Amino acid sequence: MKKLIAILTLFYSLTALGQNGVKGDYFLLINSDSVISLNTFENSAIVEHKTFDINEKSIFTTDKKSRVAILDTAKNSIVLYDFLLSKETKLTIPYDLKPKTLLLFDNNLFVGGEMGKEILIQYQIKKNQWEKLEVPEEVQMWGKAVDELVINDSLLIAIDNLILPKYILYYDLESEGRLELSHFKRLKYNSSYESIHDGRITSKYLGLISTTMNHGSIYEHITIYSDLDLIKSFAISVEVKQYSNFNDLIIVGDKLFIAHRNNGLGVFEVKDSYFKASKDKFDNFNNRVKESLINYKKYKKGEIIRLTIIPNTSQIILTIRNSLEEITNEIVEI
Repeated sequence: MKKLIAILTLFYSLTALGQNGVKGDYFLLINSDSVISLNTFENSAIVEHKTFDINEKSIFTTDKKSRVAILDTAKNSIVLYDFLLSKETKLTIPYDLKPKTLLLFDNNLFVGGEMGKEILIQYQIKKNQWEKLEVPEEVQMWGKAVDELVINDSLLIAIDNLILPKYILYYDLESEGRLELSHFKRLKYNSSYESIHDGRITSKYLGLISTTMNHGSIYEHITIYSDLDLIKSFAISVEVKQYSNFNDLIIVGDKLFIAHRNNGLGVFEVKDSYFKASKDKFDNFNNRVKESLINYKKYKKGEIIRLTIIPNTSQIILTIRNSLEEITNEIVEI
């Protein structure tokens, strides 16, 4: 069992390419296990602007405009690139936390992690200044972590992880300097020992990928909330036999596009009837929807490991790893 959990942890350690709410024309792609690239889409083709070295301990993200941040979790160090200015800044995290996720937005870099003394910090790029963000007392217990960060128009949203009860923390992006805590809400859950790996956000939905462990069985879940009030939700749950099932997820309109380890590209249509509210304060589980409603299409070229939305188009990029461990990126219409 410990080996399986280790495999899942390693797999998710590289991901920061998802639908995090940041808007812009640039996007990151994985070129290989040691290289990522910053790209735009011009004249129906992917245009590569710059490449960056990574390793198995790296977490990375972009503001989709000019900056890329790469965090080495083994050293708690960050390299911040501004490719338009040809500028590189090296940073060391001055707080006690084990980084799990990061997000670039405007002139700020946010880092969430597992609790040492902190679980969420902010770096103000122009001021060259670090800040620790306020965390409610309910979240300041042993084992708590922030494992995912997303934004909407006016809020930074930090997703609390692992220990029940689980919360989502909301911070005011319009705050001057250090972000102020706006409010927090309790998150529904799927089973015990739930660990959230990825968050996706659109104007309509918040989506999460998580794993749970109960009586020796591991399950993976895609949970969709109808809005940020977190009242109505549903989840698709699948047992994990050896390796993770859901490699990635994006949300376009009322459809989920799912990269499945074995089944290829899945398409799932979201319907209002799937969403259910809790019946009472003791009912805090997500409504279950069958995986059989997902329409999968297998890809002979290899395993789809990532999905990337091409900005301002109706196309996505499938990042595919073949049997020789080579990685290619393929454009498809949606």
